[in-house]
Amino acid sequence: MPNILFASNSISHFPGSTIGSADWSFDVNRVPYSIETPYLTKCGSPPLPLSPDNTQEWWFHFKNGSEQWYLNSDDPIIEIVDVNGARILELSMYNRSGEGYHTRYTVDGSSYTNTQSLPIADDMMRTYDIMIKDDGLNWRAEVYVNELLVENISLPVNNFIDPARFNIGGHEGNNNTGTTKYFYSEIIIADGDTRNARLDLLRPVAVGAYGNFNGPVLSLSDDDPTTGMTTVSPDQNQSTILTPYSGATNISNIVQITTSVRGINSPTQLQHLIRMSAVDYLTPSIAVPFTKDYQVTDWDLNPATSQPWAAADLVSAEFGFKSIA
Repeated sequence: MPNILFASNSISHFPGSTIGSADWSFDVNRVPYSIETPYLTKCGSPPLPLSPDNTQEWWFHFKNGSEQWYLNSDDPIIEIVDVNGARILELSMYNRSGEGYHTRYTVDGSSYTNTQSLPIADDMMRTYDIMIKDDGLNWRAEVYVNELLVENISLPVNNFIDPARFNIGGHEGNNNTGTTKYFYSEIIIADGDTRNARLDLLRPVAVGAYGNFNGPVLSLSDDDPTTGMTTVSPDQNQSTILTPYSGATNISNIVQITTSVRGINSPTQLQHLIRMSAVDYLTPSIAVPFTKDYQVTDWDLNPATSQPWAAADLVSAEFGFKSIA
């Protein structure tokens, strides 16, 4: 199974976005809302971590839909950029005869555009999977829409540039009236194939066995980056009980994501924590900088059994974190 580099269905991870409530724009059994991007507004993801296996392969999975598709070909659905914000790949839609999906990409400083004619419907979510890869000789990209391959690119490359952020939004729409809404959900970024992937978002709802941090536990799940829990002491544990899981019995990965920032007198590191059957399982220490940062842990196996996760494992598991001096 691939390593999950980032997973989100939270507006806190895409500053400038808002909560989308259109009933067709998200699966209520998996996530609490869709991510809505305002008119002509791009919203950037957190910085993407490197693959622990150094695969030089990135997959970007998401669901997207619009109230009305009237897009100029320069208005992105998504944009994948490097550390300087320069475009690596952009996907857009021009909804008229002979047009369709436009894939714009930049390789070794040269820009290209390919077009794939494909109709699109209003008020309907589609699933997208985009692959970017360095195979040692070529820069490769594949774009899938509802797992239909609409783009397959392979070009010689001298200087492969790693993707650093995943931007959503930027649409014009509705003939420049600024009233059309665009929605995203179930965003997953991995170092391997994400086709057939789905995201179930579980959020803290109560304090678990540990309650050493100050602040209300629900502030961890209110999608407000200015609220949260805090401590000024090392060796403080906080565990939480999550919303019940009701998805598939087979689970490929459990991804734990925290957002943190430290003050001048606070602990300098943290560890992600899972507590099962009164036993704590901890990650290596992760540095916490003075600026907002994101910590991502992919628990690809159940640490208590070293076996793949099953739905029953989540019934009594608690997830949290520990402060480190």
